Amino acid sequence: MTTAVRLGRGADLVFMIGVGLVTVVGVSVAVLVDPVVAVAGLIVVIGVIGIVEDPMLGALAIAAFAILRLSGVATDFHGAPSTFTPLLALIALALVARTIRTGERPKGGGRALLAVVALTAVAVVSLLSARDFDSGFTAVVSLTKDGAIAVVIGVLLQSSAALRRVVWVLLGGGLFLTALSIFQFLTDAYGSSFGGFAQSELQHVVGTTDEIRISGPIGDPNFYAQWLVILFPLAIDRFHDETSLIARWTAAAAAAMSAAVIIITFSRGALLALVVVVGMMALRHPPRRSTIVAVAAVGLLSLPLLPSGYVDRMVALTDLGGVDIGTDPSLRAREVEVAVGTQMFLDEPLTGVGYGNFLPRSAEYARGLGIEQTSKGREAHNLYLETAAETGIPGLLVLGGVIAGIFASLAAGRRMFRSIGDHRADGIGHAIGAALVGYLITSIFLHMAFARLAWLVIGMALAFPSIARAENRARDETLTRP
Repeated sequence: MTTAVRLGRGADLVFMIGVGLVTVVGVSVAVLVDPVVAVAGLIVVIGVIGIVEDPMLGALAIAAFAILRLSGVATDFHGAPSTFTPLLALIALALVARTIRTGERPKGGGRALLAVVALTAVAVVSLLSARDFDSGFTAVVSLTKDGAIAVVIGVLLQSSAALRRVVWVLLGGGLFLTALSIFQFLTDAYGSSFGGFAQSELQHVVGTTDEIRISGPIGDPNFYAQWLVILFPLAIDRFHDETSLIARWTAAAAAAMSAAVIIITFSRGALLALVVVVGMMALRHPPRRSTIVAVAAVGLLSLPLLPSGYVDRMVALTDLGGVDIGTDPSLRAREVEVAVGTQMFLDEPLTGVGYGNFLPRSAEYARGLGIEQTSKGREAHNLYLETAAETGIPGLLVLGGVIAGIFASLAAGRRMFRSIGDHRADGIGHAIGAALVGYLITSIFLHMAFARLAWLVIGMALAFPSIARAENRARDETLTRP
């Protein structure tokens, strides 16, 4: 018996043990928990078998988990245990087993690993000055787990076809979520969360106006809108690039529904980001005059359908700096957060107050500045302010370096794809860049939370050069075959 055969049988044994264990867990969950989780348990078992046979399916699973927030919904609404970390562990096990079986070492993921290590390192160092070490440590663990998504995606994606499949999983999930949101809005079906995938809540909008704000599977309308900003350019790219009429119109529906739901979330930051993203996609795909006229006409006809207070809420954004708390408390709260975050940075410019410590210390700082605030404190609602306050100058430098590295990698991969004539993959690269710009704009108004979808797209961007090289190698091998 050769060494290769023995290793192959050992890998098969690992596969069988993994499948057996997950099957037992899946069946147990199906018997003991509600029917929704029972169906989910069955899907998990089938998915595990598929990932064991083909780890690339793990990329599609990660995309589905990220866009639908399956793990959080299952835990919060159906009492299921956390499933996302086991999914990543399963994919890693499948990759190791495949390496043992075939002798091929995994490629890609190096840039993402470097980015995650750099961000984690600066976060860990900042904990030396953290008063609330437990909160900081929990935040570091969350950062590492979310960042692992980018690394795993970088390893799994080795072709432009795989890249397109991941994009379509994201768009399919987005269609499902936005369809539920639009149904809620049109029928006032806010009494049900539809299994946790269509949450909503009555919130202050502007002045004395309160409205239902839709928040999808997240539970926060602003973060939900941020996700949809990421999806929009991917849908526009698929509309222009797909050859199938069904696929093109499905992508068009995904783009239109994402834009519509961004509006009914009342998210001002997401609306601003959407305008920028539309402009970026128009640079690559200049719209026809007839298209512009049609979109403008639909927009005008849709004005009567806008929720009450929507226009006033958007206009109030221009008054930032002079808004009275009684007319727009959300903008006033943002001003407070800026003041608190700035003071944290000035007090600890080299280390910050500690990663994950903005929230537990914000009330203390607000009182020190003579600002009335609730005793439980507030989040930063600004990624860059949060980074400066919690990790100081080193954190800002690392974050800036990571952002620069993401766009540099994306540009390098796009150049490679253009050099081999793969303009479809180049188009996906442009859409990913637009999605990340949209994310960075919304991050002016939001801290880093519910970031798994963002890390997935970051992983796709950082993997672009390795995907292009793999595609080029595959084409060379095809051309040199006898």
